[in-house]
Amino acid sequence: MIDDTAWQRWAKRAEAVSPVWCTTLNKVLLGMQVVLLIWTDGKWKVPIGMRLWQKGGASKVELAKELLSFAQSRGIKPQYVVFDSWYAAAVILNLLRDLQWSYVAQIKSNRKLGGVQVRHLWPHRFGQAIGKLSRVNHEVKVIKDGRRYWATNNLDLTRAQIKSHYRMRQQIEEAFRLLKQEFGWGASRMRKAGAQIAHLHLGCIALCLTQHAAYSQKQTIYAFKRELFRQPIPTHLPLINDFLEAA
Repeated sequence: MIDDTAWQRWAKRAEAVSPVWCTTLNKVLLGMQVVLLIWTDGKWKVPIGMRLWQKGGASKVELAKELLSFAQSRGIKPQYVVFDSWYAAAVILNLLRDLQWSYVAQIKSNRKLGGVQVRHLWPHRFGQAIGKLSRVNHEVKVIKDGRRYWATNNLDLTRAQIKSHYRMRQQIEEAFRLLKQEFGWGASRMRKAGAQIAHLHLGCIALCLTQHAAYSQKQTIYAFKRELFRQPIPTHLPLINDFLEAA
């Protein structure tokens, strides 16, 4: 799953801080934005890679392409790649086809299937068709449910299966919530972009370690953290020397 998130920052002179669109507040704010790729099986949420978006640099779609190519280079073979309409650009869909990966994506109502905008294809609530989207070099199945539209390159999927796969995208929203509320994303006050990126990666590492510890004790991440904070501060940390050597 691939998506982006943003948060507000007040340091106007810090690197990588610029006007960004916040979907939560539905407005432009001064802050930072990150594109994240995760793997999930519906329970585990494993960050594969992230890219910090910077004004004047690569677009979010280009950063998404980098992350997907990186995942492929590491030998990852997902059952499906899931993303919203922002990342359903033709370059992303064509890349996934070249990688021989199946995808399920939401698309905007003005996308053209066979030269016709999908919102004009079906007068009723439901509909489906197979064809080629504009600038996409392979056939896709497009379905409609109310005012929402989805596309997939697995033409054998049923309507119910397409919607079921797309609902899994909620897992990356939960990952963003954990990273922001529990693991410090957006809390760093460092001005250098390199220091910000290091802080974000530490948050991803903390998420993985906490999941492993929590699930091994059959707890949720939130319950594990509450119990962890009730414990006394240890006087000796066995892994501290490893962190010092890594630093």
